[in-house]
Amino acid sequence: MDNKVLAEMIREKYYEEKMTAEYKLQLHKVVEMEDKFLKDFSKDKWKEYLCLDIEKGQLHSIEVDQIIEFVINVIYKL
Repeated sequence: MDNKVLAEMIREKYYEEKMTAEYKLQLHKVVEMEDKFLKDFSKDKWKEYLCLDIEKGQLHSIEVDQIIEFVINVIYKL
């Protein structure tokens, strides 16, 4: 099976999984801190922040892809 197809299958199955309590708690903390941090932002700063957030999301996506590829390669070697 092609690694890209396998990686996509893994990604899809992962996103179907429910969040753990630990993840939900950490997400809640991050959202609260982010809301507090952003409350006084001007419209221009909001736009800048959203652009930054999009770039961070793309970086995270690349990281997840690399992790999946790494795991697939390790499993194949075993």
